[in-house]
Amino acid sequence: ELEAFAERFKQRRIKLGVTQADVGSALANLKIPGVGSLSQSTICRFAWLEEAEGAQREKMNKPELFNGGEKKRKRTSIAAPEKRSLEAYFAVQPRPSSEKIAAIAEKLDLKKNVVRVWFCNQRQKQKRM
Repeated sequence: ELEAFAERFKQRRIKLGVTQADVGSALANLKIPGVGSLSQSTICRFAWLEEAEGAQREKMNKPELFNGGEKKRKRTSIAAPEKRSLEAYFAVQPRPSSEKIAAIAEKLDLKKNVVRVWFCNQRQKQKRM
């Protein structure tokens, strides 16, 4: 019976577009004494999902339910030609200035932050080698 309940909970959570981490964070924000990080089975015992579904049905804005309503950004995929260009830039200058990063981003039609993070990740990768 508990397994069936957990499966229904999971399906309803997915339908809402909410991750386990979102549920855990929302419940942690409720400041329940003695409760920190919560497992999926513990989360199943709360009526949080009912409240979330009710808020969605009523189209009420309850950001506290979803930890400020912030959604995780999708992972950026960099195509092979752009990756080769970034690698060539990295070979010449592994620590480009902010202005140079902006120029590279514009030339490759990528977001500046994507290029900045790519360079940071490459430097970390070089340290491990």
